[in-house]
Amino acid sequence: MNPPNQARQAPARATRGFTMIELLVALTIGLALMIVVAQLFLGSRATYATTDDLSRMQENIRFSHTLLARTVHLAGYRTAPNSLVGNVFAGANAALAATNGAGTASDTLTVRYQGHNDAGGAADGSVLDCLGNRVAANAMAVNTFSIAPGANGNNALFCNGVELVADVRNMQIVFGEDTNADLTADRYVALPDVANMNNVVSVRIALLYETPGPAAAATMDTKTYNLHGVVVGPFNDLRIRRVVTTTYNLRNRTP
Repeated sequence: MNPPNQARQAPARATRGFTMIELLVALTIGLALMIVVAQLFLGSRATYATTDDLSRMQENIRFSHTLLARTVHLAGYRTAPNSLVGNVFAGANAALAATNGAGTASDTLTVRYQGHNDAGGAADGSVLDCLGNRVAANAMAVNTFSIAPGANGNNALFCNGVELVADVRNMQIVFGEDTNADLTADRYVALPDVANMNNVVSVRIALLYETPGPAAAATMDTKTYNLHGVVVGPFNDLRIRRVVTTTYNLRNRTP
């Protein structure tokens, strides 16, 4: 029995740390969680990059369609509508001209038209060239579309030597020729088979678009692409591609 005036002491508690096995288990669980989180992050990042690339390709399709439609529709436009076509668009100043790419090389297309002035005699902005510059009355706008390597190393759509739309791999063109003077296209043929460019009333342009870089979870692109009979590919990479074909009327040659 303890003395009555002596404080009772609490029994000492035994202390212990983590064992080596517990530390290894904790580290293993933490590492597994980090791997899972990292995989989710990388997967989300790759998916976002692919979605962004596809959105860019879709925007390229919309922009190039708007640009080509505006430009081709103006082919043969004259400042003075009563002036003779042959006096304005003749010889080297033909309203429509082209070159045919050898093999699978891209075609080129040249469109010419005149501008319009306001009451003060300055270009009023109602007629623009392919680069967005105003075209004055009686001035000849020359717009030459071609495919060449762009700033990012991939092919791009150019006009007058200026890159306008990135990641356009190839362009092939056929021409709608009016053979019976009814102002509608009776046949669509490649440039070498056009009998008279002055009888062309529409052009059909096929463009091959591609994403800037490899797409996440994409399969190897071993497909071939047919652009008006010109077959290109396979490219044997992980990019996504799409062929878009559009017909544009020459409004100054059709009703």
